[in-house]
Amino acid sequence: MRYAAIALLALFYGCSEKPKKEPIKELEFVISEKPFKDWHTGKFYYKEPKIGTFLVNRTDSIQEEFIKSTGMIVEFDIDWTTDSTYTLTFVKIAENPKNKSIAEGAERMVKQCTITQLYELSYVEKSTSNLSDYVIFTTIHRNK
Repeated sequence: MRYAAIALLALFYGCSEKPKKEPIKELEFVISEKPFKDWHTGKFYYKEPKIGTFLVNRTDSIQEEFIKSTGMIVEFDIDWTTDSTYTLTFVKIAENPKNKSIAEGAERMVKQCTITQLYELSYVEKSTSNLSDYVIFTTIHRNK
């Protein structure tokens, strides 16, 4: 039960990871909108050290996150407010094969995300949530 709550919180807040490569573009220097649009849909992943890998499937309106360690799939509505800023709103747990419970209040989660740095195969996301005062930085990688 506790593990499931930690896993879901990690899913919502990501992890703090430092990029290892030099950025292709800094947010304030991007002239073309195309580099951001390349991240609006596709298959991605991020890692949370205590939980493991989260696989992300993003369409123009939905983001699904699969927690590899539990098999849980969480669905979010995604709304791009600018080319580099989006909002994730919890919709449902689509699959939960190990019958893990989620953290109390998680069904009300709304997460504001901003791409702060672009790299060839990843970007750094700055996020906040209505469930916490924390500002989290997570590196999102493109699935090859």
